[in-house]
Amino acid sequence: MKIKKFPIVNLILIALTLVSSVKVAMCGWIIDEGYAFAIGNRLLQGDLLFRDMWELHQTSGFAVEFFLWIYRNLTGTYDGEILFVRICGILLHLLVSAVFYLTLKKHISPGNAFILAVIFANLSPKQTSTPEFSNLFNLTSLMTLVCIDALDFAGKNMSRPHNDGQIEPDTQKPGTLHGICKPGARRVVILSVLAGVFLSLCVLSYPQSVIFALFVFIYLFVKRKQNRAAFPIVFSVCLLSGLAYLGHILTYMSFSSLIETAEKMIYVDSTHGEGISKIALYGKDLLGVLLFSAGFGLVSFGAGKLFKNKKIIVPVSLLLVFSWKFIHYAFRTDYYPVELTFGGILFVIIIALVYIMKNINLTDDMKSMLLLYGGGSLACFVTVLIACDQSIFSSAKYLTYGLVAILAVVFEAEGSCKKGVTLLAVVLVIFVNIIQLNNPRNKLFNIFDSGARVPYGPEKGLVLERIYANKARIDADELPELLDQAERVMITGDAVTYLYTDARIGHGSTIMTEDYGIRFASYWEMYPEKMPDIIAVECYDGELNSDVENSWLYRFASGEFGAKEVVDTTYYRLYIR
Repeated sequence: MKIKKFPIVNLILIALTLVSSVKVAMCGWIIDEGYAFAIGNRLLQGDLLFRDMWELHQTSGFAVEFFLWIYRNLTGTYDGEILFVRICGILLHLLVSAVFYLTLKKHISPGNAFILAVIFANLSPKQTSTPEFSNLFNLTSLMTLVCIDALDFAGKNMSRPHNDGQIEPDTQKPGTLHGICKPGARRVVILSVLAGVFLSLCVLSYPQSVIFALFVFIYLFVKRKQNRAAFPIVFSVCLLSGLAYLGHILTYMSFSSLIETAEKMIYVDSTHGEGISKIALYGKDLLGVLLFSAGFGLVSFGAGKLFKNKKIIVPVSLLLVFSWKFIHYAFRTDYYPVELTFGGILFVIIIALVYIMKNINLTDDMKSMLLLYGGGSLACFVTVLIACDQSIFSSAKYLTYGLVAILAVVFEAEGSCKKGVTLLAVVLVIFVNIIQLNNPRNKLFNIFDSGARVPYGPEKGLVLERIYANKARIDADELPELLDQAERVMITGDAVTYLYTDARIGHGSTIMTEDYGIRFASYWEMYPEKMPDIIAVECYDGELNSDVENSWLYRFASGEFGAKEVVDTTYYRLYIR
């Protein structure tokens, strides 16, 4: 395919990406989204960080809170607010993808940069657009690296013409604060401040990302001869932001109370405190990753031998991995856990790195790009492995821009984007995004399983599996009148249910995976005034959720809580004091 035809291809890929974006915004649902909306909603209601909230990801709620605030003030209603926030999230993702494209163009050809930006635009950690902690972590970490990339270019290009027309380095050290009035120096300061702001937002979005922050600081320190001002400015912005944030929290609670609350957050939700202890189990996952990578790699390298064209090896691996994912979702193939398919981009990364080592002589620019984006992506990957209870396969979804950087090296060295197999692979990346349907049960559902559109309520406009669309409609009919009579409520199950009432949340954490054990009472022991007036437990047509039925919370709600009335709705049993 000739370069001059790329604009037509670009239009097609843009159109497909827009279709993919609309689908992601409108279709499907995962439990983590309900949790993110509950956090944003309680911040909007006035709950204070760490004092009122024991949510593990509470500091990431700023984005959902902001977009909910805009929607409610513009419309005066809650109907359709989730779709609005999702649309804002997808626009953010597309904007960052466009910025990434402009940055990649500095390293590689515009055609290759465009193809790779399209790949990034159609990948996200959870294939959802809600600006919750995982998506914010992904986008803010990338924007931090984009600013640092621009700093590297600013340091290289701060030069001036000599009298004889030749270019010689500026006599002043590039990137220093001395001579800050110069355009180049001002650019360094602005980019450094932006990098610090994005890094601060990254840590705010996902506090465990201090590992990523450490990578950034080490990178800037090593590069300090090129940009002496960058490290101190970025570090200072992060330090001052952190101190200001801590200072704000300490205006309404003591430091000792903050430490106690942080401990309680882990204590209350045992399901998210096992990341470090699980590291020993990653060996099994790693073996699986190596086996899958070897399998796809053998086929890819075999294709290169068969067609006597080694340049197709990496594109074929990308094609194979996403063909594998497409088949799984199209035919609902569930012979093994679906999370194995999540590691697909990791398999491509491993194959591409093997290819690079065997076939490509890296230029200094390629090395720098791999170090910055590949290293940053790896830091994010390690962060998730340590901080969460996810497998290596699931955590691989945080390697998106690392994949792009590695593919950039291969495509630019080999001209692979001129090959039809690469374009076919990119189209498959998009189609996987279009066809898969997120659902609370994490099953291999596809877009044809989305049976109904929610007609009203917070989830208005979402196209979901019929059972969940009906639940959203019925909850919107049945719950508000009952829940609104309470000052505070506590609800099990999908935390999105908290959006069906103006009542405040009567517990520290809304995450669904709580075990509802006696440790659950610790919040009410510390804050008895926040005891809910209504405890609503999942009860589908009179059948209690088994986790709740066998829990301390159920025994408490049906006994010591002192409910004067018990009301069953279609999906909940409400204990009303």
